[in-house]
Parts: sequence; C-alpha cells; structure tokens
Amino acid sequence: MKKISKYIFPAAMGLILLTGLFSCKKESYLTDGGTASVNSSLSTYDYLKGNKYHYFDTVILLIDHFNLKDSVNKAGTFFAFTDFSVNSMMKVLGVTKLDDLYGIISSQLLTQYMFTDTSLTLAKATTTPVQVANWAGNTALSAIDKIQLSYQEYLTNSAPIFTYYTLQYVQINGVLDNSPGAPGNDPVDTYISCQTTGIHTATGTTLHVLANSAQLNIL
Repeated sequence: MKKISKYIFPAAMGLILLTGLFSCKKESYLTDGGTASVNSSLSTYDYLKGNKYHYFDTVILLIDHFNLKDSVNKAGTFFAFTDFSVNSMMKVLGVTKLDDLYGIISSQLLTQYMFTDTSLTLAKATTTPVQVANWAGNTALSAIDKIQLSYQEYLTNSAPIFTYYTLQYVQINGVLDNSPGAPGNDPVDTYISCQTTGIHTATGTTLHVLANSAQLNIL
C-alpha cells in the first residue's frame, strides 16, 4: 500500500491589478475590475484561445492538430493545462519543434484531462481521492480530490491563519493510492493542483486550469 504522496503545487498566480487614476487636483484613486464572473459567454475552445495572457496558444495548436475542438467544447469537465506544461514536456522529450512533438504524443495527451461529468468541482470534491473515468479510458486512470492549504496574515496585533481548499487532478500511477490490496511496489500517484477552478463556459463545460508547473502524463 502506498504511504506517501507527491504534490505538485501551483506557482503563485495571484494578480492584483490596481490602476491609479489622477485628476487635475492630483488626487489619486484606486480602481479594480470588480468581481470576476464564473460564467463565460464563450465556448470552452474560444475561452482558451482568447486568454489575454496567451497561456494556451500552444495548447490550442495541439487541440487543432488532433481535431479536438468539438471534444473540448463538449466535455463536461476539462482540466486544461497551460503552455508552461507543454514547454516542460518538450524539454523532457528533447524536442524543440511541434512537428517533432506530434510524432511522439497522441490525442490522449489531452483527452485524459476531459470528463463527461460536469460536477467535478471544488465544492463537491472530497479530501479522499475518488477515481473518475476520463476520455482516455484505461490508458490513463485519474481521480479528483481537494487539499487543504493555509496562509498567515500578519496584522498589527495578531497573525491569524486562514485555511482554504484547492482542487486537484490525480494521475493514478498503477492503482489509486491507499487502495486495499495495492502491491508494495505500486508507484505513488501524482497530484496536480489547479490554479483556477469552476469556470462555466457557454458550451456547458466546467473548466479548470492546472498549475503552470503541472507535469503532464505523456501519451
């Protein structure tokens, strides 16, 4: 039985955008963009393609190469990875061109992160991994869970600790960790945290974004 776990935590992605507006009296004001909406008027594909930081430009090229645009839009849940993960994968494989990458990977590189179930959300996840069937089938077993994290806020007279949960995609290596009767040499599963969760696209997908540091299961 496996006794240890390997966690891949996301790079710090918190961005606070504050714009200072100065009037003729030189009075400064701080503005923000308001509360972000979890609902998008875009399809899943267009949402990724239109990312203003261009985090998914290469991912879109992979989707197009394997003709998976319709699959991306029809997926109940999609754990999208970013270009950072693609770049890391290419370094591991020792390739520098997408044409070379296409000869190594298959469409299952993407479909392993797609699910029919739309309810794979942070709100419904548990701290115990639950195996869920993805669109790559038995080629790449997966599960979903959440992990509790915390941070400390240093105030004038106190330093309270706040806890929160992060959704994780679990790449099952062999059998699910802590499964009854698991062989002693069963490899540890890979836990990949999400940096963004719960986006609802116009095509009905629950979209999550994996951490930039996510190590992809190369298929």
